[in-house]
Amino acid sequence: MNHNSRFKRVYITEPALDDPVTESILSKFPRRIQKIIPDNASIDEDLDPKRILLLTRSRGEVVKGCPGTGEQYLCCNYQVINQTQGCPMNCTYCILQFYLNQPATIVYTNFNDIFTELKEKLKLQRKRFFRIGTGELGDSLALDASRRFARQAIEIFAHIPNALLELKSKTAELGDFLDLNHNGHTVMAWSLNPREIIQQDELKTAQLNQRLAAAGKAAEAGYKIAFHFDPIMDVPDWESLYAEVIDEMYLHVAPAQIAWISLGTLRFPPSMKDKIIERYPHTGIPFAEMIRGMDGKLRYARPLRSPMYQYIYQKLTSVPQPPFIYFCMESPLIWQEIIGRAPESNAHLDFMFAESLFHRFPGLLLEKPEPIHYDNGKPLG
Repeated sequence: MNHNSRFKRVYITEPALDDPVTESILSKFPRRIQKIIPDNASIDEDLDPKRILLLTRSRGEVVKGCPGTGEQYLCCNYQVINQTQGCPMNCTYCILQFYLNQPATIVYTNFNDIFTELKEKLKLQRKRFFRIGTGELGDSLALDASRRFARQAIEIFAHIPNALLELKSKTAELGDFLDLNHNGHTVMAWSLNPREIIQQDELKTAQLNQRLAAAGKAAEAGYKIAFHFDPIMDVPDWESLYAEVIDEMYLHVAPAQIAWISLGTLRFPPSMKDKIIERYPHTGIPFAEMIRGMDGKLRYARPLRSPMYQYIYQKLTSVPQPPFIYFCMESPLIWQEIIGRAPESNAHLDFMFAESLFHRFPGLLLEKPEPIHYDNGKPLG
């Protein structure tokens, strides 16, 4: 799927013209839709931001901690590189289309500055093992510009001893990644949902079989794989639908190759409800029975969430030596109900990741992780 074709205008700030990658990105677009603007100029265009691409240089920090959620829910201390902001796909539940108050999809072209920032921050906590992804504010692989960054990131992370790069996507784009020297330090990740949900609520994304086929190819190339069942949705016959996805997942990728799997149910800010109704009148998401959670977001009540988690967790762990599984933006109570224990803190959950990676992927971590190096939970940014 060529997501570049969706852009009707490409703006380039003058400083970005000096970055080596800019010319190669622009070569994918007709000259007639390109416009060079001063660095501080505003974009005044009567178009959907998804149809406008802005190539510019970053200001301030790009590498920082995941914003997570309220203190009442556990966050895994994931770190993010916000090199792309915005997504060409149209998932009805996506918070980005309402959270990002910007006139365009933004791509930072000063790759070298971003990688320098990353390396300098990682040096400050050499004993801690980091999980770092590019898919927080935009899909890691949907745009040509994002894939160009990802290719360079894969080769750089191959030589960083205390970090894993995660590239999270709902596409099936692998480009020339299969031939890159990743040295086992990149995790290729896909969000998964049943076919019915993908067709109804994950518009302009790759189909389930395409995502899983891509995951299988990446696994054959030696990449570690991750899957994200998020958002899990309460739809008719959800038990059999999610069971089918899990069965297919394990047919394409063996549990031993999966670095982690996340579980999270549907949630979104109350302010999104009317906007979803207006923009996607076909979806039933805004009309689900939900409550306001401790972080202010609408989510399924615990008597509904808990059985869904329980069923899916048991299905995922029914294989020998199952992958590391965690809950995204959930309370310790949910952890306790489903698996019988809960992380003591965000820092403890971060340590649990490192401990799992140390035991499941010998040689990835240079030494056994110690809790003391995760106690402060200090983010990179």
